[in-house]
Amino acid sequence: MAFAKITKKSDGPRGRPRLVEPHDVVQSANTYAGWLRQYWPKLGHRLLAARSAEDVAQAVQREAPDVATSLAPFSALMLTILRERRFPQVRSEAQIQFLADSMGGQGMVTPRRSREICAKERNKVEYFIQRREYYIECSCGYKGPARNDCCPDCGTGKLSQDLLPKED
Repeated sequence: MAFAKITKKSDGPRGRPRLVEPHDVVQSANTYAGWLRQYWPKLGHRLLAARSAEDVAQAVQREAPDVATSLAPFSALMLTILRERRFPQVRSEAQIQFLADSMGGQGMVTPRRSREICAKERNKVEYFIQRREYYIECSCGYKGPARNDCCPDCGTGKLSQDLLPKED
C-alpha cells in the first residue's frame, strides 16, 4: 500500500506569524510618551499609587481627560507595567519611556516584547545615497565622472541640445 506524501503549501514566510508591525508599535509608543510627558506631573503620582485597574482608569480620567478615551482601555495593562520588577523607581523620564514603550504593543504582545521591538526599531541604521556620480563628456574636453551634476574642470551644468528632453 502506497502512502501519498502530504505537503503543505506555504503562503508566507517561515517562523512565527507577526502579531504586530514594529513600525506601528514604535509609533504608538511615541504617541503615549508624548501624552505621558504632558500629564506626568499630576498623573504620575496617582499612577504609582494605584492599587487596581479602576484606580488607574480614575487617575487617567481625572488628570488627563483629553486622552482618557485612548488610555483608559489599557488601565489593566498599565497597572501590570507599573508593578513590574524592572519598572524605574526614581527618574520620571525613565518611568515615562518605560511605560510608553511597554504599552506600544497595546496588549497584543507582552510589555517586554513591546519594549524589545521599540529598542530594535530605534536602533536600526537607515542607509542612504551620499553621492550620485555619472560619466560625462564635456565640450571643454573633460571625460570622466561629474561632480554635483557639473563638469569638474569648467563647472558647467548646461546640457547640450541632444540631451535636452524633446517636446511633443
